[in-house]
Amino acid sequence: MKQLHYLLLLTALLLVSELHVFAQTAFQDADSLGLYLSSITDTAYVSAKQKVPSIRATRKLLTQAQAQHDLVTEAHALLSLGDAYIAYGNNKKAIEYLIDALKLKDTLSDNTAIAHLYYDLAIVLSRLKKYSAALQCFYKTGYVYQQTYFKRKRKQVFAVDTTASHIASLLDSNFIISNEAATIFTDEIVDSALFSIDTAKLINNPVAEESTPVDYNDIIDAFYDGKPAFAYGILFHVKQPVPGRKNIFTQLSKVGHTFITLIKFNADSTIVSKTFGFYPEKDNLLSGTPLMPSTNSTIKDDALHDWDELIGRFISAKKFESILDFVDAAGNNRYNLNKNNCTDFALRIAALANITIEETKGRWPLGHGNNPALTGQSILLGKFKNAVSQNKHGLFACSNNLFIKRSSVK
Repeated sequence: MKQLHYLLLLTALLLVSELHVFAQTAFQDADSLGLYLSSITDTAYVSAKQKVPSIRATRKLLTQAQAQHDLVTEAHALLSLGDAYIAYGNNKKAIEYLIDALKLKDTLSDNTAIAHLYYDLAIVLSRLKKYSAALQCFYKTGYVYQQTYFKRKRKQVFAVDTTASHIASLLDSNFIISNEAATIFTDEIVDSALFSIDTAKLINNPVAEESTPVDYNDIIDAFYDGKPAFAYGILFHVKQPVPGRKNIFTQLSKVGHTFITLIKFNADSTIVSKTFGFYPEKDNLLSGTPLMPSTNSTIKDDALHDWDELIGRFISAKKFESILDFVDAAGNNRYNLNKNNCTDFALRIAALANITIEETKGRWPLGHGNNPALTGQSILLGKFKNAVSQNKHGLFACSNNLFIKRSSVK
């Protein structure tokens, strides 16, 4: 009897609340997001156990170095300020200091410090939704092994973006990237693009906008531009209902979203980038909900969609073409909340790119399956890997969560 009452109550709630399950995300102020912690050192980018660099102390060190014309100390101080502002979620400040550090890159004789600089830039550019530039900076880090540390407070995970750096050949097989790629990822090309960024016009945390429908054929056709390419990349994004928690939904309509970015780096230095996700096309109020899980589908442009966790990597031309073939075949497939939702769509693409994420399935009233909440949580906890090497080689991962209110950072 209690179960019957529960189902009746659930039905009534659904009738008054349009539930865009696993496709629509309520946009929140970033200050309400879960916690983020990152403090990176030149010896090993670690840091759940290390203290975030003091902004006041590092600014003092920077002032002293500039007064003494000590370029080496100045570069390291700028890098530390970048670390601190990344940790506090002030992306605009972080990139300003990191670009200043990049101008002094030649004073950083330690390759690990240079990798650290480019990795910081990759994180900030990802948060600013400049995904192609983020992957270019990740390429410049060299061969990296991602280590994920995390802390808990009650049931919430505080994300930590860290990596232990192991500089080796950029042409390592784990990157699956061509020899020609080195010609489009030179210091001159990548650094010049970074120097051209007008930081004064940057928005600290770009405001998310409602995703609009797009023809999946337009996505595919954009990559067949007749230009030879030297590198290909993919980013896997997750927006959890509650960042850092396992809640599969909250307030009924807040259920999160999982989506993909594909990037083609052409030989002439032009770039094609598309960010998109799989959604239910609402035939009626209950379409794509636990009461009516199956409905027509649509692809939407998610270029300005918020995210909490991200995994990226370079892939081969063959893998990239396989993904485009999948999108072509899946574009007209029906949406099903239990077995073909936005997370299923994105996970299948990730698998084609040899990205494996564990423990992505959970249960909700009247159904079960892959979902953004548990997928994002697994990324936060480091439960992902390169399917070929069976470790995290060649993977770029970061979070977009904050652990301190921005108002406390000057």
